[in-house]
Amino acid sequence: MVSCNICGSKEATVIANIEGSELEVCEKCAKLGRIVKRIKQNQPIQVNKIKLTKQAESKPEREETIVQGYAQIIRNLREKNRLTQEEFAKKLNEKLSVMKHIENGNLVPSLKLARKIKEKFKVNLIEEQGIISSGQSYKRKEIPTLG
Repeated sequence: MVSCNICGSKEATVIANIEGSELEVCEKCAKLGRIVKRIKQNQPIQVNKIKLTKQAESKPEREETIVQGYAQIIRNLREKNRLTQEEFAKKLNEKLSVMKHIENGNLVPSLKLARKIKEKFKVNLIEEQGIISSGQSYKRKEIPTLG
């Protein structure tokens, strides 16, 4: 016995389209929308299932990290280009406070910011570490349902 998706107290006997969604509802709640079809009493209801399938040999990934001494490298880069911290932050489209914290060594720049610096100033702050290999990986595969 399937209960009503709206009131939850009665047995769902119909599938109704209510505000664009098809729901299993009782006769009383079906009046809120348009009846699509009647449910047979012993009809099993299909539930969305997710199945994990093994992927064939996934590519190993490299872990990227920010180099040691990034704060000094960024400060030297900014001074070499004769920019104030504010001008440097504007060129990278970052907040001044973030750039100050990074230059002081209190905040490690994100990989995204490090890539921006590499793109605009040709200075690489990213180093690749060892290979990450988890053996087998799994990929989600959606199983189609009737609903």
